[in-house]
Amino acid sequence: MSDNEDPDTPAPGKGQHSKPHEPFVPPGAESTRELREMARRRREAEEKLQQHLQEAKEKPAED
Repeated sequence: MSDNEDPDTPAPGKGQHSKPHEPFVPPGAESTRELREMARRRREAEEKLQQHLQEAKEKPAED
């Protein structure tokens, strides 16, 4: 047996709950989410632009 199996010691994180769990949402969470979404969209737009530029470079000029 190991030392962690002592029946008198409560398991970590179990028991001793004084009130129901309420998720903590910091006041900056919404703005952080918005910034991450904006950054994701910007990355996708830059990737798309690079792809278009690469395709335009490979395509022969038609005049």
